[in-house]
Amino acid sequence: MLAFFICARHSSHQLWTVSDITQLRLDETEAILDSQPAATFAIDGAYRIVRLNRSALKLSGQERYKDAIGQPCYRLIHNRDSICPFCPLEHEWNPLPSAEPREEGEDGDWAETPTEEKIIHHPGSQGELTYKLNFILGQTVRVRMVEIVEDITRQREQQEESLRMENLASLGTMISGIAHELNNPLTGMGLTLQNLEANLTTMESREVLHRLQILQKDLRQAARIVSDILGLARPGNLTRNRGDLLRVIQRAQANTVRLYPVLSRRIQWKLNSNSETVIFYFNQEKIERLLINLFRNSLQAYDYSPGEIRVEVRTSSRFVHIIVEDDAGGIPEDQIRRIFVPFYSKSADGRGTGLGLSISLGIVREHNGRLTVRTSGKTTRFFVSLPHRRSEVDG
Repeated sequence: MLAFFICARHSSHQLWTVSDITQLRLDETEAILDSQPAATFAIDGAYRIVRLNRSALKLSGQERYKDAIGQPCYRLIHNRDSICPFCPLEHEWNPLPSAEPREEGEDGDWAETPTEEKIIHHPGSQGELTYKLNFILGQTVRVRMVEIVEDITRQREQQEESLRMENLASLGTMISGIAHELNNPLTGMGLTLQNLEANLTTMESREVLHRLQILQKDLRQAARIVSDILGLARPGNLTRNRGDLLRVIQRAQANTVRLYPVLSRRIQWKLNSNSETVIFYFNQEKIERLLINLFRNSLQAYDYSPGEIRVEVRTSSRFVHIIVEDDAGGIPEDQIRRIFVPFYSKSADGRGTGLGLSISLGIVREHNGRLTVRTSGKTTRFFVSLPHRRSEVDG
């Protein structure tokens, strides 16, 4: 029995048959497909094209739809003589999942549709072309798979160019930073040598010794900069040994005060831990260096003002957490994203090399840990999380 439907249309009545409605839905589907910029192919279980949109027709090089329908997908789309080795229909989706295939136009709830994405490269007349393929498993008897092909060659070229520009900018920043940092001690040595050369005959031995000590200090500064740069470029193999983290923290504090006596003169120190000892396997020398860098960062932030540096240690079954906190004014939002970048320094007077926090991040990563920073108002907190290794063979 033929079914009819009465629909109101512009104040008149029109009879619609089931075939009319089916055709209307097909026309709507074709219109939607043709409006898509990506080439879309519907493929049956025998790897034949059963439907395609206007972009797909253009990509295939065919002039008429009927010339494309029925052709093998691997030949029409990829110019191959056999099934593509990356075809999901061949290797992963054959046979169909347990859900029964549907007839076209059948309504109802649809199961989650399997999808897959591939990036492939094809030679072209003007160079290599890059395509992104999206495969969607069809859930009808006729359509077993939908393949969506997008030419992303230009997008890839723009991404690669952007990456090249970023690398060049980073290289320029690094070269500029190295030149700037080395120039400071070299300039100091040059001035000291000039002074010695001009006044050596009239200088007392005590004054000559003082000038030589200044030279030695500048040489140590230059050597430290070179060492820091090498540490960034070649982190080296990490050796761990059993040690007490609390003793390392105390040693780092004492060495920080010794290295920066004027900056630390008005600073109070506070150490808090939920254990009397925190013993596990880590590289004690590198963790001490990490802590000195964090302590120095806080000292420079206080800038000779009185203040407090708080260190808290928390332990869990998997991690040892170290929190270094100060109230020296916080870090502006536009700076907090850059403080781990090599040669970036917040010190207005050039005291910092801009390498300390970069090196600290590298040390934590060598330990397979995490280093993060949070700022709230005047308070800055650095969070260090290290794996709680209880033996040399722990992962």
